[in-house]
Amino acid sequence: MSEETKPLLDPLTALSRQAAAYDWAADRALTLDQRYRERQLPLLHDRARAPLGPETGAAEYWPPIRSAVIPLDSHRLAADPGITAFLDDLRRSDVAPLIWWPGLALRADRMHATLAGGLEETPEFHAHSIPHIEVIVRGPWIGRFNTGRIYLPVQAADAESATTLARLRTRTGAPHRPLLAGCLQLTDDVTGTAYRQLRDLVTTHQSRIAVRLPLTELWLMDTMDDLVLRSHLTTRIPLRTSSQPLAAKQLWS
Repeated sequence: MSEETKPLLDPLTALSRQAAAYDWAADRALTLDQRYRERQLPLLHDRARAPLGPETGAAEYWPPIRSAVIPLDSHRLAADPGITAFLDDLRRSDVAPLIWWPGLALRADRMHATLAGGLEETPEFHAHSIPHIEVIVRGPWIGRFNTGRIYLPVQAADAESATTLARLRTRTGAPHRPLLAGCLQLTDDVTGTAYRQLRDLVTTHQSRIAVRLPLTELWLMDTMDDLVLRSHLTTRIPLRTSSQPLAAKQLWS
């Protein structure tokens, strides 16, 4: 296993070695970090959002940032018994009032893990020149950075997929680090019984969830906020399959 593929084949171990996970044992409360308070917390509302444009609101920026991302099928994730059990337990817990539940629906069509963010130049990916990729979506994880966001680590399902993803990152100059998909957002600090319940839910369900997803495409996406709520899918890049190749689709709006 190369240094580039290690975090893709085993993201939870890679994150553990980096001491990136929230330290549940040392802390008695989950306190939202300053970056999360400034760049994500103001976005947690249901008001209508305009398309991309230079008029920005709180926690938004311009010009937009372009990223290459791995789209995740939110419908398949929602149908998985492990994911369902985690969400049901979360809804029944004391943590539930502190979760921004509307975000599940608002972000369902843009669920993703960022492969290469902040691209200064658009990479040239040729349609169907990228081999087949499969990933496994793992159970909930909360980190020391952007604390307040519940992530789902994304793991390459096999060595071939990990190698392909690593090579794509090398082409874009992106760092070879674990993949994380933002799932849910907290609206405030978590203390007392809610904190203990959240800690136990993360510990319990992290090892139980492993959803295998074959990928059919990668996306190039422009966004002007950290939750991609004001975003624009610019390009779909089909992956090579056994079926008849199709031309890459350009989506403009």
